[in-house]
Amino acid sequence: MIHVSDIALIGGAHGAPVCGAVSVDALPDRAEEIRDILPGARSVVVLAAPHSRSAIESANVQVAQYDTIHAYSEAARASHSVALWLEGKGHKAVAVPAFIPIDMAPPKFGMQGAVDWRGAGVAAGIGGYGESGLLVNGVFGPAVRMGGVVTDALVSPGKPLSGTPCTHCMRCVEACPMGALSGGGKIDKRKCGDRIFSGGYRAWRNFLIALIEAPAEKRKELAASQLSLDLWQNFMTGNYYYCFACQAACPVGRKARA
Repeated sequence: MIHVSDIALIGGAHGAPVCGAVSVDALPDRAEEIRDILPGARSVVVLAAPHSRSAIESANVQVAQYDTIHAYSEAARASHSVALWLEGKGHKAVAVPAFIPIDMAPPKFGMQGAVDWRGAGVAAGIGGYGESGLLVNGVFGPAVRMGGVVTDALVSPGKPLSGTPCTHCMRCVEACPMGALSGGGKIDKRKCGDRIFSGGYRAWRNFLIALIEAPAEKRKELAASQLSLDLWQNFMTGNYYYCFACQAACPVGRKARA
C-alpha cells in the first residue's frame, strides 16, 4: 500500500499542499466513470492548491480570474507529478484536472464531471461541506482549486471529518449577488451560472446566434462589441469565472491582519 503522506510530499513540493485519498469503492455514484478513465482503478488522490485571498477579494475580476488560472495550473502540475511518481513505483496512474473529462451531451450538459472532486475531498477528509456547497478546508477555507489522480494503487484512504470547518456564519449566503445560495449546501445552479459563467458557453452560444441572425451591418457591430472582445479574451486565457463572492466572504482560512 502507498501511504498518502508520501504522496502529500510530492503534491506539496509541486504546488498543492492539500492532499487526501479515497477508495474508488467509497465513491459509488462515480465509480463506473472513474474506471472508464482507468480500468482497474482502486484509489482517487485529491490534491488542492490555494487561491490568493487578496486576489479573489479584489474588485478587479481579472485579478481573481488570473489567480484562478494559476491555482488550477498548480493543482494540475502537482497531479501530473504524483501520477508520474506512482508510475515510477510500477502503478498505473492518470492525472485528472477539475474540469475534464466532462460529458457535454444531454442530460448533463457539462454540469457534472467524471470525478466529483468536492465529494471525493470530503470523503478523503481534507475538508467538509460549507453552507455554500463548496468544500471548506481547515487551513485555506473554500479558497482552493482541486484536481487529482486516479490510480490502480492502493493508497491509504482518509476518513471524513467528524464535522466541518465551516462555521455556519452564513456570510457566503449573504454575499451571493444572485441570491443563489440558501444554506445547507443548496445552490440554485441557474442563478449561480448566470453570474459565474456570464462569459462562458451560454454567452458564446447567444453571441453566435445573434451574429448569424443579424443583418450584415449589425454583424460588423457585434463583431467589434465588448462582448466579442471579452469572449476572445476568455478563449485566449482559458478562464470564464466571473464571481468569487462566496469564496471571498468565508472567514475560514483567513489570516489575521494586524
